[in-house]
Formats: sequence, C-alpha cells, structure tokens
Amino acid sequence: MTTEERIRGAAIRVFSREGFHRARMREIAEEAGIAVGSIYNYFASKEELLVSLFEDEFEARLSFLKELQRRSAPIRETLQRLLEEHFSFVRVQPELAQLLLRERFNRGGKLSDRLIVLQRRMVERIGQIISRGIEDGWIRPCDPSIVAQGLYDLIQTMSACGIVYEKERAEEILKAAPEELASLIWQGLKAGAGDEAD
Repeated sequence: MTTEERIRGAAIRVFSREGFHRARMREIAEEAGIAVGSIYNYFASKEELLVSLFEDEFEARLSFLKELQRRSAPIRETLQRLLEEHFSFVRVQPELAQLLLRERFNRGGKLSDRLIVLQRRMVERIGQIISRGIEDGWIRPCDPSIVAQGLYDLIQTMSACGIVYEKERAEEILKAAPEELASLIWQGLKAGAGDEAD
C-alpha cells in the first residue's frame, strides 16, 4: 500500500469517527502511521483531502453511470444495476458511505460548494437516464430532474440504515435494497403506471 493510499484510508476512518470539523491532521497521520508533514506532500489541507476522497468516489460512480447509459440496456435493468452498484459500495466501504452521508448537508465555504457540484453532476446523470426512458416510451412523462433528485435522495437516505440499525439488520437491508427499491421506483415511473401492473 502506498503512502497516499494509507493516508486516504486513515482519513476515511478518522473523518467517519470524528466528523470532518473535529478531525485533525495529526490524528490522520497517527492512524496512517506517518509524520503529519507527510500528508502535506499529497494534500494541501484537510479540505483538499476530504474533497479528493469524495471526488474519487463520485468520479467512479459517474463513470459507472456513463457505462450504463452506453449499454442501452432496458431502463428497469439500468435502475437495478444503479442500485446494486450503490448498495454494494455501502456494504464494502461503510465508513466512506457514512462520511459521504454525514458531510452531504454541511453547508458553507469552498468545501460544501465543491461537494454540491459533485452531487449535482450525479443527479444530472441520473436525469439523463430517466429522460432516455421517457423518450423510449418506458417511463411515463415526468420532470426528469425532479425524479432524479428524488431517486438520489432515496438512495442516500437508505444508506443511513448502517447508522440506524444494528450491523446484522443493516446488512440484510442493504442486500435486499436494490431489488426492493428498483421495484418500488419502477412501479411509480413506468409508462402506464396507473394501469394494472404487468
């Protein structure tokens, strides 16, 4: 593991445990087993470190969404894959998932501005998927931007089950969530949703 990877892993653990504002670079250095000064060889500040963690994660998700769009799979399958990818991430990296959730609503300053830009890009990409579904006749007419924001918020809120429930129950929920939520979302979005279910 490289020094930068150790710093990133330590930062996720410390930020998750302490919260961004209470966390100190000294704690991150101790967690990583390095001198505090070494962190600054990679990251100019605590804010830059956090944003870097989030940017990497958001870029990975955006790439995944772009790949989903390129495949032109049926929209129901696309929704299911989107949910599977997200909840797999939450199960594999619970500390980073909780950190993303915790910092999502912190407002003020350059840090929150940069995080908001990342979140908006995610919502826009989901909106493009919804728009394609409308154009192809699979999704009923709706405002893609509102539906995309609602879908994003639903996914993020479900991620909080790792905080709300005991580990065993949270794991059960996260395993079942992709299929359950895909079905729930699809029943509300599909063309003819007011008609008898298929």
